[in-house]
Amino acid sequence: MKKIALLLALAVASAGAFAQQKVVKDEVKTKKTTTVGQKVHNVFSKHKHYSGTKTKHVVKKEKSATVKPS
Repeated sequence: MKKIALLLALAVASAGAFAQQKVVKDEVKTKKTTTVGQKVHNVFSKHKHYSGTKTKHVVKKEKSATVKPS
């Protein structure tokens, strides 16, 4: 009887541990956007206009199983 209760408690604890592994991540993606002419302008100019990167903040959400109405 004690073994059955111990195995049942272990099964419930492990199921709870797997249920809590939903991960939501925040990411910052950067992308190079300058052309060759813009890079040359930055080298020879006092006023540097082009940073050369585009920054995008991405939030990954967990997927849910919802049914779309038709």
